[in-house]
Amino acid sequence: MLHIFQITDYNDPMLQKVKSLYFSSFPEEERRDWLSIEDMIANNYNLFNLNVALDDNGEFIGFITSWTLPGALYIEHFAVEDNKRGGGIGAKFFHDLTDGEDNVILEVELPGSGDMADRRIAFYERNGMTALRDFNYVQPPYATGLPSVPMMLMTKCQIPQLDKFVKQFHRIVYNVK
Repeated sequence: MLHIFQITDYNDPMLQKVKSLYFSSFPEEERRDWLSIEDMIANNYNLFNLNVALDDNGEFIGFITSWTLPGALYIEHFAVEDNKRGGGIGAKFFHDLTDGEDNVILEVELPGSGDMADRRIAFYERNGMTALRDFNYVQPPYATGLPSVPMMLMTKCQIPQLDKFVKQFHRIVYNVK
């Protein structure tokens, strides 16, 4: 059984577990500045959500950060503790958070860029996502001095006018003018 809750207080002690997993799971060029995450939580920025999953014993399993955008739920970061992987917990967490959403979109590393990237893509495909292999996509830099990152989009359903949607989501999520 999973217990999922949204962190709404930047003083929540669970946030330290999220921060540790966040930094160990994502390279710098794929991470938002941690202070901006705390700021969005502190100021109740209603488009951004940070959800945490706990097991029946109250042990931290992982987190999902997402954005409620016009036309789709964007999954920005999703990580499960190493010792909790492989038993279907990540799939349950993903489904519990995305069920009922008309569309879900996320970014993944390019196919063939590493064993973990290929495993991640396969995980999302098993869980109802479709890889948009023919759509040329680049993640904008999270901060000045960081590089753009070639990635691939995956969606739950087809997004009409994908180019237009991506421009809008880059404006909201990455502050691209």
